[in-house]
Amino acid sequence: MTKHAINAFLALSVTFANELATICERVGADAKEVERGLKTESRIGPKAYLGPGAAFAGGTLARDIAFLSSLASQHHLTQPLIAAVRPSNEAHKKWAQRRLVDRLGELKGKTIAVWGLTYKPGTDTLRRSAAVELCVDLIAAGAKVKAWDPAVKEAPGLAVELASDAVAAVKGASALVIATEWPQFRELDLAAVLSTMDRPLVLDADRFLSKQIKNAEYYAVGIPSHD
Repeated sequence: MTKHAINAFLALSVTFANELATICERVGADAKEVERGLKTESRIGPKAYLGPGAAFAGGTLARDIAFLSSLASQHHLTQPLIAAVRPSNEAHKKWAQRRLVDRLGELKGKTIAVWGLTYKPGTDTLRRSAAVELCVDLIAAGAKVKAWDPAVKEAPGLAVELASDAVAAVKGASALVIATEWPQFRELDLAAVLSTMDRPLVLDADRFLSKQIKNAEYYAVGIPSHD
């Protein structure tokens, strides 16, 4: 129970931070500044899972939330707080698509570049990948998706155009989504790469490339719109 409780609390913290971040985006606050303020509170602390960013994936945190929800159900208990974590997290997975629609309007006919397809860097596994889910959603919305991942040479069943390199993926694209945080991305000449885009619009949920990207329309979770 202690292990389940720890992971459920971490999942709850991630979800709370991301819900707060979506409010920050609308009212003009930077969620990272709010995070810093939260962590000055001694009852919360500097290591709290309160960083705005991508939704948590379907691993340990999701499993333990599901386990506790199932356990409560078996004992005929109503646990609305724990039960709400997964739906909120699932809704947050749509952050990139919502932001793209905000900035580009209808996605039908638009070319969207996606860097990263694996569920995490350092693997070639696509199972449980939020990046793959995003690609599926974008294609369903009528967008053309050009993807590049240093570990992926083929993606059976996924109707994306696999680019040969980072530049080929973004050339002529209306937006770029940083979906998996491969360290190789930080080694690129990003100014030169982004100059080949139809529109230099970058979505980077966890601010992975925030220090490298200049002269672009840049968004991360919890950063307000420019207008």
